[in-house]
Amino acid sequence: MMFQLRKSIALGTSALVAASLLLTGCGASASTEKVGTADDPVTIRFAWWGNDARAKATFDVIKAFEAENPGIKVKGENTEFSAYWDKMATQVAGGDTPDVLALSGSYPSEYSSRGVLLDLDKVKDEIDTTKFAPGTVELGQIEGKQYTITAGVNSMSMVVDPAVFKAAGVELPDDESWTWKDYEDLSAQITAKSPKGTFGTTPMSNDSFLAVWARQGGEPLYADDGTKVGISEARVADWLQMNLDLQKSAGSPSASQVVEDGSAQPEQTLIGQGKQGMKISWSNQMNSYSGNELVMMKMPGETPTGGAWLRSSMEYGISAKSENTAAAAKFVNFLVNSEEAGKLIKSDRGMPANLDVRATVLPLLKENQQKEASYLDRIAEMDLTPPLPFPAGSSATLEILNRNMTDVLFEKTTPADAAKKFVEEVNLNLDK
Repeated sequence: MMFQLRKSIALGTSALVAASLLLTGCGASASTEKVGTADDPVTIRFAWWGNDARAKATFDVIKAFEAENPGIKVKGENTEFSAYWDKMATQVAGGDTPDVLALSGSYPSEYSSRGVLLDLDKVKDEIDTTKFAPGTVELGQIEGKQYTITAGVNSMSMVVDPAVFKAAGVELPDDESWTWKDYEDLSAQITAKSPKGTFGTTPMSNDSFLAVWARQGGEPLYADDGTKVGISEARVADWLQMNLDLQKSAGSPSASQVVEDGSAQPEQTLIGQGKQGMKISWSNQMNSYSGNELVMMKMPGETPTGGAWLRSSMEYGISAKSENTAAAAKFVNFLVNSEEAGKLIKSDRGMPANLDVRATVLPLLKENQQKEASYLDRIAEMDLTPPLPFPAGSSATLEILNRNMTDVLFEKTTPADAAKKFVEEVNLNLDK
């Protein structure tokens, strides 16, 4: 059975459920190789990015997998995020791609278009997705083929510090109806009514967030064919202008402070120190901030047109050149479906897509992680169709956006000129 083509229109619930069965569909698997024995095991490599805590949990998962599958040995390769993609580029170019690799953003599209990733239809009998939440299998589909399996889901959110609001005498917003104008006003009020060094917010410069901003305005970040930008210059300029206005009203820090805060460790950021009222953030990052007790809200502007969606925080792909694709697929299956693996990983890679694993993990989560789970349930109830995967060539978008945002905040250029430059540069980078 072939994988169902991912559509750019909303799917009904029955279609989503049907799509979630595809990896265990009928027909013989294209993978016929042996997976090894205890006396003659095969070895596969697994590469991912992350900190020491993630590395420890992952190596513990590998040990559990090897104990259950004595015919397969897994060599784990952990790299810090900042160096991971350069390392992958070098390995891919040298024909040394790991058997299983972690991916995110535009990399599934880029690597699948270059033949780096295996079409998982070839190992569908090894990966069970029948317990996956509706819509989460489709997150790994590109042009009708399944190239990745989500490691977990997250979403953009507004992380809020109620203690900062209370100290400033400012009421928390109603996140079912608040607007971006409300966000601007609240940010300025918090800064004005707080001790020096505490701010309402800080700018968000992230291509995934820009996709949310675009969708709220009825525009895609990228055109459906992936060859050009879909968001208009005017929409980009509006976002840049709002962040400049926030800076001018003191609702956010100076440009130099923004740069410093953006490079700090989570616990050393303003919100991590209890010195910021609101921060746009990935939902699974809230637990990394220390300081005051935080809450998670929907972003402004989600009414009447929502822009948020459930997104793969990390995805697993298999090398098309792997000599042990069946073993690699068994390992991916263990990562996403084993309750033992779930207890070790918890929500570090996002909330588990397997609903049984999620139910097992939830009682083990810290309070902030419990809040994330509740927030993701709210986003799921919105039934928003995710955008198409970011296209090949779009991995440079984040750097282009950051550079142009910084130039605006330092007032080296205008929002309109920066938006024009952003669109031109991104278009040049997209594969034609």
